[in-house]
Amino acid sequence: MKKIAVIAASGKAGSLIAEKAMTKGFEVVAIVRNKARLKVAVTEVIEKNIFDLTSEDLSGFDAVVLAYRAPEGNEAEYSKVAHHVTEILSGSTTRLIVVGGAGSLYLDESRTRRLVDELSKDLPYYPTIAEMGKASLIYKNSNVNVTFFSPADFFDPDGAETGSYTITSDIFEKNKSGKSRVSYADYADAVVNMIDKGTHQNEHIGIYEN
Repeated sequence: MKKIAVIAASGKAGSLIAEKAMTKGFEVVAIVRNKARLKVAVTEVIEKNIFDLTSEDLSGFDAVVLAYRAPEGNEAEYSKVAHHVTEILSGSTTRLIVVGGAGSLYLDESRTRRLVDELSKDLPYYPTIAEMGKASLIYKNSNVNVTFFSPADFFDPDGAETGSYTITSDIFEKNKSGKSRVSYADYADAVVNMIDKGTHQNEHIGIYEN
């Protein structure tokens, strides 16, 4: 049986990942800032601010899933969180899976430009995309076993779980209909499956619904 921690398990993505892992028979420890906001049944709950987490808090897990979302206006926290979490996991064999953003994916095999580079800086969500992109490089350059998992361009919080999706490399791809979409539910399923099977370790990957 796998034992995992889900940081920010009270959020939409984190709660679905925790719930899916429980149905798979995993032992799930939810790490949340406010346990009153946790809506899913888990094995154990740790109520702690992410910046107060220690190496001891994250020891003994097969994988740690980081589903953190920075508050609007504090997007620079993505890099601060990346530095903190990789520091406390440094030297550990624990796998880290980061719920990332599509903007970090490269546009082609040259890997010189990313999706974020094509976006207008005037977009309301640009700070989030840009800062998550910076954080992705911190994870990539760490000595931690990190899977940075970018969702599709349209990350649908209310979409159904289809079970029909494709895992890609770190290059942005679309399905045969020219769409880049995935539901939170399918994304959660993919996270739990890769933990269960031990796949995509030390990789930056993407996903889209077929």
